[in-house]
Amino acid sequence: MPALSRERMLDMLLELCDRSRSRTRAELVSTALRCAMMLTESAGAVTVLGHGRRLRRTVLRAGEAEPVMLDPLAGESEYSRALGLHAHPLIIPDLAADARAGDEDRCPNVASGPAMFAPIRLREHDRGYLAVHRLQGAPPFAAEDLRQLVLLAAWTTLGLENMRLAESVEKLAITDELTQVYNYRFLKTALRREIKRALRYRQDLSVIMIDVDNLKSYNDKHGHLRGSYLLREMAGLLAAQVRSWDLVAKYGGDEFTVILPQTPMEGALAAAERVRSAIESHAFPLVPAGTITISLGVATFPHDAETGSTLIRSADRALYRAKRMGRNRIECAIREAA
Repeated sequence: MPALSRERMLDMLLELCDRSRSRTRAELVSTALRCAMMLTESAGAVTVLGHGRRLRRTVLRAGEAEPVMLDPLAGESEYSRALGLHAHPLIIPDLAADARAGDEDRCPNVASGPAMFAPIRLREHDRGYLAVHRLQGAPPFAAEDLRQLVLLAAWTTLGLENMRLAESVEKLAITDELTQVYNYRFLKTALRREIKRALRYRQDLSVIMIDVDNLKSYNDKHGHLRGSYLLREMAGLLAAQVRSWDLVAKYGGDEFTVILPQTPMEGALAAAERVRSAIESHAFPLVPAGTITISLGVATFPHDAETGSTLIRSADRALYRAKRMGRNRIECAIREAA
């Protein structure tokens, strides 16, 4: 390989695995496809990535500015299975003449002739490949081309794995391990951000504080492990009852917080009732429906508080008023008369 080509390839490989860059999985795949086409002088490049039998193709063709993600494949092709099971690259002199090749193995809108496939295997059940295609009648790929593609596929694998690990670390940093909703640390950051946004756009922002009723009795009777499972199940129920842009977080112990952006008190009370009703009607393990309930307190910025911390305190006071007044109910912050 000429010195210039070696330098360009090294630059590409370093770019693929650069942890300092903030980018998406799609951007990394796009870089890999561009590198593959340039290094092998191909008319098209394809990645197939997925988990088990859910495989998605991304395609880049010569002359196109951006790759295209296609619909998921219905299942594995013979090539996909062979690459996944044996992890050996394939070099095909003429894909059109290969009886094993199906439409899913070709590069769409490219009259494929010579082709190469290099496996990408992230974990035991995550597998796929990086493939390049030349036009029908073009010179076949050489062994050196295959070595370059295999090296590129390996570094693409490393780049994807680095990204997965970084995402896992980030998730651990902001997620409550028990309930799998956001933790108190992320709650504080998110609330500060939403307060700033509400101030900038002069919008209401509401918070719901939630406390589980009768959890101590449940734990005493069925054990704290069962109580932990109950909290995890409850967190999922809470998340299912609010909008996708609302935020559910574990506040501490058996308390949860819900942040409702762009929501006045009326809307927050409606959301709180939806949550309360869902928990009351749900049959948690070992107890009939209605045994486990929640009490809720609601406060709205800027009417009930001027900062995130005072908003939480206002909702918390409303919550404990609900507990004192009989539980399984909603109370809103008491506003001073003008």
